Amino acid sequence: MKEKWEVRYFVTAVASVPVYKAYSKTETYRQAAKDGWGTVYRDENNALVCDEDCAADLYTKNGGYFGIRAYEEIATKEMPKQAECAAIIVSDSCGFTVWAEDFGKVHIFVSYDENGLIDNYRVEYDDATIYDGEVEISFDDLYERAEEDFRETYRAEIPGTVEYSFKREADKLAQESGETWMNAEEREEFRRVCHKIDRIKSAWDFLCTLQLLEYDHDKKIVNAARKFKKCFNFAQYEQPKEADRREELLEDYEKYAFTMEDTADAAVTVAPGERNRQDQPQAREIGTGKQYAETRRENGGGAGPTRTVCKEVLTVTQFEKITESRETLAAILTALPVIGGPWDTEFHKRFCADCLDLGCDVCPHEEFRNNPGWWLTLEAGKERDA
Repeated sequence: MKEKWEVRYFVTAVASVPVYKAYSKTETYRQAAKDGWGTVYRDENNALVCDEDCAADLYTKNGGYFGIRAYEEIATKEMPKQAECAAIIVSDSCGFTVWAEDFGKVHIFVSYDENGLIDNYRVEYDDATIYDGEVEISFDDLYERAEEDFRETYRAEIPGTVEYSFKREADKLAQESGETWMNAEEREEFRRVCHKIDRIKSAWDFLCTLQLLEYDHDKKIVNAARKFKKCFNFAQYEQPKEADRREELLEDYEKYAFTMEDTADAAVTVAPGERNRQDQPQAREIGTGKQYAETRRENGGGAGPTRTVCKEVLTVTQFEKITESRETLAAILTALPVIGGPWDTEFHKRFCADCLDLGCDVCPHEEFRNNPGWWLTLEAGKERDA
């Protein structure tokens, strides 16, 4: 039966770095020195090169050493064969893999921060120098994670880790907001949503952030965070330079307007005339004088036609979401991983057929290229100028 590799972790403040104790010399040697196995690959000149975030150390039985590092030429003729190796240490962005004939000669050196977490670490073989501030530990001294805890929830219980500070912050925010119904996972999501709301600095930020929150997070948690952060409508964030686009984006703005009456189940859209602040420019005045009094009464004054308070529909199909506006549909089409779409075909038909330019690096019609938004403005089945 094949022996299972063991794994332990360097637990630092920001991450847990795995150290694998390998039992297969062949697999570890391939990982260190064979093309396509992770550490090295062949470039366009067929030269063996090391990937930029990888390294490997090959220790031979006669006391020799061969190092493989990024940006250094690999002398393949001098590289020891697998049979000559007494130990192999591979490191990459995922951690360390160590194989040795005598694992007792593997040395692990670490230093600790003020919270008792590992600050610096290195893995060496055979004769190695210990530096000031370092201590040597064994493989078994490293942290052993529960096999089922693949999400590394244990880190939230270790003082000094970022996850621990996040957990404390999430608990504090939930307590301050009075949202006691949330479990630990929901409180962490609540914390992330609150941070995203804190970054809103303009009406456009408000619109973009609320769209992302709607897709990425639970509606109930988003509403609770908006209530806590008093994030109600675009007018709170609108900058003077954005006033010109207000009418163009008002429908999108209104979709995310919100009141505190029932944050668990509904978001409420409030009439623009009711939410206009004193320091915001008002809508066009209908007229002044006696002759316009009746018109103003019928239309709700100078703020335009009277609007009614309406509930946002919470149950929306995916079709309704992506077709709610031309911009939303265009963004979805742009994100599709397709080589070409009907907008590309139409672009080539309209602009490329008679183009005299020899290259496409600087296209005079760049604004229309790979642009589903432009294509959506074209009349179906009819020829029309762009």
